[in-house]
Amino acid sequence: MERKKLILWVAVTGNLFGNMGFTGITVAMPAIERDLGLSAPDLGWIMLSCMLAMAAFSAPVARLADIWGRRGVTLAGFLVAMGGSIGSALSRDFAFFALTRAVTGLGLIAFFTTTMAMVTAAYPKEERGKVLGLTIGAVYVALSLGPLVGGFLVERWGWEAIFWFCALNLVPSTVLILLVKGEEPVSGGESFDVGGMVLWALAVSLGFAGFSSLGRDFAWPGLASGIVFMTLFVLKTRKSKYPLLDFGLFSNSKRFAFSCLAAYVSYLASFSVSTLLSLYFQYSKGLSPAATGFVLVAQPLFQAMITPVAGRLSDRHDPGFLASVGLSVILAGLLIIAIFISRETPLPLVITATCLCGAGFALFSAPNSNAIMSSVPRERLGQASGVIAVTRLTGQITSISVTTLVFTLVIGTGNLTPEMYPKFITAAKILFRIFVPLCVVAIFCSRARGKAEL
Repeated sequence: MERKKLILWVAVTGNLFGNMGFTGITVAMPAIERDLGLSAPDLGWIMLSCMLAMAAFSAPVARLADIWGRRGVTLAGFLVAMGGSIGSALSRDFAFFALTRAVTGLGLIAFFTTTMAMVTAAYPKEERGKVLGLTIGAVYVALSLGPLVGGFLVERWGWEAIFWFCALNLVPSTVLILLVKGEEPVSGGESFDVGGMVLWALAVSLGFAGFSSLGRDFAWPGLASGIVFMTLFVLKTRKSKYPLLDFGLFSNSKRFAFSCLAAYVSYLASFSVSTLLSLYFQYSKGLSPAATGFVLVAQPLFQAMITPVAGRLSDRHDPGFLASVGLSVILAGLLIIAIFISRETPLPLVITATCLCGAGFALFSAPNSNAIMSSVPRERLGQASGVIAVTRLTGQITSISVTTLVFTLVIGTGNLTPEMYPKFITAAKILFRIFVPLCVVAIFCSRARGKAEL
């Protein structure tokens, strides 16, 4: 098989099976809560423990891939993610479960970041939107299948089956990356900023852990420590000859900077939607995990169908304009949920809103990624791919952190029993009314980037 097609297959299968296991967990959350005895705020940590590790190592693995080679880092990512998933399946207490989720996150971010850079480097600029659309489309196929397959696995074999499924399905991607030959590091000979990596990891993990724990003893020390370490990271990076994260990417390109900002705010405003609706369908509507997975499939199904088309369109039309249209469609879906969500809301109305969110994100994601990757030189594609991962993950973590904070303030720290379901609806209303204005901010950021030179 031609090398560039082999790389595309690695990216597509890795994103497909990696994200399928990642998203299938949403329908398993009530079962995990019961088996491990979790509180309502602990539910947020099911996702946060994995995502914090992904954010903490997103910039470092992107830089390592440029220095050591993307193929080797991708292979290591597959192996680590498989090991972490097996550990999660074997977990019997929350502390070990959270640790194995963090290990899985480290593996996932390694190949999520490197595969996008590999695909972008392998294909010419005029085909970039198409292949990015296929790669990101695989993510949305996974989002479609994840809750559906996850619900089936939970009902048939228990929540542990999701993690066994994830580990086994990464084997094909591991075999494919071993077949990729002929790669040379694009930044060979440059040194790796170990001190910068430590500061970055501490800043992200402590800062977001503190933010998501507001209301607990750890919150303010964690948040303050994160701010201090991030300040030290910025100061060190500005003096480094080979920085972990090149701030010049932002200062030298208005298009790059505002595209990243639009991505961050859009994920902040939309990422918690599927988690909230999964809990809403099971707690407020009384649906089973399998039925919930079937209903949740609507949003990512739209994303999977539209994303490859949006990617191809972004090769011929201004990707910034397409991304702004997508954000406007997301806004319409969020408005419907924010206004009408209650225990009595008809399911077709909620599904319509989720379909709008899915269609909007499909129009946004691939074109916005194309705008980012097309605004940097080839030797900085790895770092640009890392920045995409950083903005996405920090936006997602902030979204989950805000959700966890509102849960803590409105529901409390106890278990989410049936008596607490009305408070859950109140918390969901508050969250969606936060997400709506944030989506408006994302639209302004997207429009502020200016037009592309086609």
